[in-house]
Amino acid sequence: MKNVFCIVVFLVASLSGCEPPVTFTDPQPLDTENLTKFPKRLQGQYFNLDDNSILIIDEALIQRLYNLEGKVHINQLDSSLQINGDTIINLETNDKTIYFREGDSLITHIHYTDTLFKIDNKNVVRKWKGYYFLSTCYDESSWEVKKVQFSKGQLFLSNISSELEMENLKEMAEMPDDTIPPFKIAATKKSFKKFVKNNGFADVQIFVKQN
Repeated sequence: MKNVFCIVVFLVASLSGCEPPVTFTDPQPLDTENLTKFPKRLQGQYFNLDDNSILIIDEALIQRLYNLEGKVHINQLDSSLQINGDTIINLETNDKTIYFREGDSLITHIHYTDTLFKIDNKNVVRKWKGYYFLSTCYDESSWEVKKVQFSKGQLFLSNISSELEMENLKEMAEMPDDTIPPFKIAATKKSFKKFVKNNGFADVQIFVKQN
């Protein structure tokens, strides 16, 4: 298992490399009007207590800001990382990270901005029953969908992740015979809403709105 320092060094390379376990053939829910901007009540800055990241929502954009620190003894440096001057080089990705020394320890700081969503023809926002669904075009016939809910000063950003969720969704919706992971679902409006009501999107991250 990689130590915390290596996780920090690998973070930037891995943030955008995750393949969604489930995609949909269309933005969700079907037959629902697209929003042209995020409502005022959603806009603002949010704080994540798990990793101290900041989520910023404006009219058309969601960004996540990371400010991370990693520290490791020089003898515990992962074999895939190499020191060159004041830089740590990831031999697998060729990513470079500046570090400084504190005795026999190496310390690195990473400030990274990840654009999660930007409203356009490939990033569609739809609202239903107080939920906001973010549909992002994964390829020409697949859409990754996330759920957003704002309640009592907290924002809940949710994904589909568990095998149980995927099986439940497949039972309620049409799925092409040749589907292989990531599973592509042809959900009806009714089946998608039933999935949401049955506690779909169980992988939840919580952000607290800042005053």
